[in-house]
Amino acid sequence: MPESTVPEKIDVNELGRSVDPKSLSEEELVAALRDGLDGGGAKDIDPSLFARLVKSTGKGQLEAVMSSEVRRPVLDAIFGRMAEFYSSKGSSAKRQVVHWHVTGAPGGGHDSYQTAMQHGACEVSEELAEEPRTELSMDGVQFLKVVTNNASPITLFMTRKLKVSGDVGFATALQKMFTIPSA
Repeated sequence: MPESTVPEKIDVNELGRSVDPKSLSEEELVAALRDGLDGGGAKDIDPSLFARLVKSTGKGQLEAVMSSEVRRPVLDAIFGRMAEFYSSKGSSAKRQVVHWHVTGAPGGGHDSYQTAMQHGACEVSEELAEEPRTELSMDGVQFLKVVTNNASPITLFMTRKLKVSGDVGFATALQKMFTIPSA
């Protein structure tokens, strides 16, 4: 059996910086993300390097990540840092609630999160406790691409890969409300 050239444990930032993810097996990519997110390591991951990683990773590999046990830690890491990237542009005194539904979870379910923006602050919750102004629904791969600025939400909406219910105009303005790191 050929020896792998990938270190046993690789930092997610290093993965985004200098490793071609296409040279990794799906299992190696999942393991690298699991290791990088283990113990709350999400705060140490450079968002631009993560965006580069998503951009250079094949669709099949992203599907493998989003259908593995690392899916939830990846989503928790992204939503856990969402408030950091809220730019308060278009911020309002009125509470603006968005429900996010990331489909394609193992077993056929979905993961849902709520973001509530008001007075320049963004709160994130796994509990969908408030009536949303808009709801967004997309599969895990499309979600990763949108939050890393590797796909246009408008294009995804037009091709029906992103479903919006509620205030569509507000949904299109959401991208401007967040400073999304790019690859």
